[in-house]
Amino acid sequence: MSYLKFDKNLMINLEQSLPKEMLRTNQAGAYHCSSIVGCNTRKQHGLLVIPIKEMDNKSFVMLSSLDETVIQHGAPFNLGLHRYSGGVYSPKGHKYIREYDCESVPRTTYRVGGVILTKEMIFISQENRILIRYTLVDAHSATTLQFRPFLAFRESNELVVQNGNLNQNYNEVNNGVSFCLYDGFPTLYMQFNHKPTWVSQPNWYNGIEYVKDLERGVPYTEDLWVPGYFEIPIKKGESIIFSVGTTEVSPRSLNK
Repeated sequence: MSYLKFDKNLMINLEQSLPKEMLRTNQAGAYHCSSIVGCNTRKQHGLLVIPIKEMDNKSFVMLSSLDETVIQHGAPFNLGLHRYSGGVYSPKGHKYIREYDCESVPRTTYRVGGVILTKEMIFISQENRILIRYTLVDAHSATTLQFRPFLAFRESNELVVQNGNLNQNYNEVNNGVSFCLYDGFPTLYMQFNHKPTWVSQPNWYNGIEYVKDLERGVPYTEDLWVPGYFEIPIKKGESIIFSVGTTEVSPRSLNK
């Protein structure tokens, strides 16, 4: 095991994997950070955290996380991982991880039955954008992926609770949708290199806990908005690229 590669035995052991965190920054002042199993353990964690000039250039968590689900023969296997009230971890997607490697770009390899899926995190250097490339390395039957975005739209040192001020409206854009949950925030664009099906299923996910904040004795519980999910079929050998940023992109550019 190298310093930057962790195998299944460590990844499925939360006592060992949760304390290990990955932080990446870019020249635009944005960052993404989480534990190596993808479970946020601090309020400052997020998949895309950006500075907003109009808000004293403070950092804001826009997209907290993205839950992936593998579907085969109608059976869903959720690869996400969150800690909820009472220390309950769900949906325990870490049990499908076979390897985590960040020698070049962070890459997680999952195995679900006969499915082998890799996830690579590609941070764009000079804009508020992160790309995630999913590659279906192996599969023996038809496979579909679902993606559920957990939206925060809050300052990185604060927490959000369920409220009635949130704007649930969204706009359809090229191969995706866009949201702006509160006045004064930039619009967040979520797009793919292939056209997805967007299913609107708005819901608050309540009682998400950040264990590191709990240990520090500071506020540690929040509610996150999940507006629905994307669904895309994927073939063996194919890659699906997810883009999230504050400007719209051409889906063709994601394949370059």
